[in-house]
Amino acid sequence: MPELPEVELVKQELAPVVNLTITDVVLSNYIYKGHAAGKRTIVKDDLKSFIDIVTGKMIAHIGRRGKYLYFLISDEFQTTHIVSHLGMSGAYFIVSDFDDIKEANFKKHWQVIFTLNNGQKLVYSDIRRFGEMHTHDSLHDFPPFARMAPEYTDEFSRTHFLQTLRSKKFAEKPVKAAIMDGEVIPGVGNIYAAESLYLAHILPTKKVKNISDKRLSELFERITEVFELSLSRGGSTISDYRSVTGGKGEMQHSFKVYQQDKCPLGHELKTKVINTRNTFYCTTCQR
Repeated sequence: MPELPEVELVKQELAPVVNLTITDVVLSNYIYKGHAAGKRTIVKDDLKSFIDIVTGKMIAHIGRRGKYLYFLISDEFQTTHIVSHLGMSGAYFIVSDFDDIKEANFKKHWQVIFTLNNGQKLVYSDIRRFGEMHTHDSLHDFPPFARMAPEYTDEFSRTHFLQTLRSKKFAEKPVKAAIMDGEVIPGVGNIYAAESLYLAHILPTKKVKNISDKRLSELFERITEVFELSLSRGGSTISDYRSVTGGKGEMQHSFKVYQQDKCPLGHELKTKVINTRNTFYCTTCQR
């Protein structure tokens, strides 16, 4: 699943569609079949309502909160938002022609096509169809945003991080599970949790209450470091993550522990399922 750096990169690469107007919306048969079966596949709104709300709106701004993208769209009568999550394998492409999507799987599994007033198309593809898209008049109406911690770049983020980890809710949790909760810090998933904890020399299985403030502050620094490194390297492409232009990231070549057999110092790594995800760690370097 794309984590904060990958979603931030997609947001940045979608900049060319800002100030363009959506003139038409086409949804895939997968979406129509899913809704007919009561599954609300990808588009969580009523499909006719979604198309009616979005068509004719100008994309005024594209933002990100945690692992979510949001599009501020407006016309002379209404301003609203499309909130989008990429799920496990979602990807956006800006193309002049549908055949400009080079990878067969992404071309086959297109889900939403927004035609823009400059003739280009903004295509959302999703191979596994775990992504989501829905509209909200206000972002405050979307519960995950209301609960979400400040972004790691916010001046209050470190204070919030430390104070929230000291709350009763997180005291007994393994630290890896805690930092993957958006109420603590947004956008940390399985990959960057493992990498950050290794760099901070903290075992992912260690309960939050047993970690000092100093070490938790160091962990915040390492999360920030890993995010920034991933942004500079185009994100991590493990399987399905692609940039808007179809490119792959390079961060996977810099992993210290994730999907590795040994840590950088040559120690054999352990694996354990934490928070339903396989976790890589070194019992020599981490304590």
